[in-house]
Amino acid sequence: MKFKIIKNEVFYILQNAVNFISMKNTNTILQNIYISAEKGKVVFKTNSILSGFCAELDLDVEMEGTTTVICKKLFDIVKEFSDSSIIEFFFDGSRLKISSGQANFSLATMSPEFFPAMSDITAEYSLKIDSSLLADALDKTLFCVATNATKIEFTGLHLKVYGNKLELHSSDFQRISSYVIQLPEEQSDEFIINIPKKTASDILKVLDRTSTIEIYTDLKQFMLIAGNIKIYSRLIEKAVKSINALFSSETPIEVLVDKDILSDNIRKVLPISTEITHAIVLSLSSDQITVYTLETEYGQGFDKLNAIRYSGDPIDVILNGKLLLEILSHIDCNNVILKLSGRRNPVFIYPEQGNYKYLIVPLAMDRG
Repeated sequence: MKFKIIKNEVFYILQNAVNFISMKNTNTILQNIYISAEKGKVVFKTNSILSGFCAELDLDVEMEGTTTVICKKLFDIVKEFSDSSIIEFFFDGSRLKISSGQANFSLATMSPEFFPAMSDITAEYSLKIDSSLLADALDKTLFCVATNATKIEFTGLHLKVYGNKLELHSSDFQRISSYVIQLPEEQSDEFIINIPKKTASDILKVLDRTSTIEIYTDLKQFMLIAGNIKIYSRLIEKAVKSINALFSSETPIEVLVDKDILSDNIRKVLPISTEITHAIVLSLSSDQITVYTLETEYGQGFDKLNAIRYSGDPIDVILNGKLLLEILSHIDCNNVILKLSGRRNPVFIYPEQGNYKYLIVPLAMDRG
């Protein structure tokens, strides 16, 4: 096997491929990247059993061949070359030789026959979508996926297709995020899939080089195609189907507030809150909004701002300020709308403009 490639092209592939290797299995084929060169095409693959990555590049191949090599080491070597470097890959049947300029490397290899094949998907459902829309939706929902949950269905990002809509939602038990994308045409079938958080995070990293992505699924696994890259993953087979229904509660109290000023107030008082609950109080009224911490061993902090618009009775609600601040950081318009129905009931957070929304659950504690 012998071919030459510009550093930038192979670096982008390796940068993403390394996310799909298994780091837990020391000295196994699952840490390797599969490289195959034949008939003007070079294929790169990594596989962690639960998910997989494949990229194809059209290149002049001087000599055909196939091998596997430790992916992380190859990535670490390539990233140190200058962006415009021409890198030569040469497999002599035993070692993979990497060279550029005066630099030369000889890497140990493993036989490709031990590399696990990707599972075939007989697609029952498919979807095409604008990659920039999906990227924005992932950015605004992924952070709410539970990391360590007793219920496995909360450890993934839900994608639900119905009619002409794609809905993404996630929850970490304290927050819920929901994002709705209007599809250009009505979909013939409804379906819902639950993508593991890590896979969804890795997908977000490959959406910047193509305008349209394709999704195929059989409800047990799925494949995403973004240009010359394919990502495979097993799905979480449990899903939360009625999570968006929680937004249907009546909310007689509604507040429109400047997002940056509210965020700044929370950021100021948060350092003096308790390190376990990060509890802050939002004291809301038509006259003024006060943001303050509960009394702690460190003392207490207060800040104030005015609402742009307020309707309903005054109310105090205790929230996790750290989680609230993270929600506000993902809202990309100037003003946010807070909707409330009671001090123990969820607080709904909407951008003044946008097709996404959040829910945060008050802390079960009193001001003391």
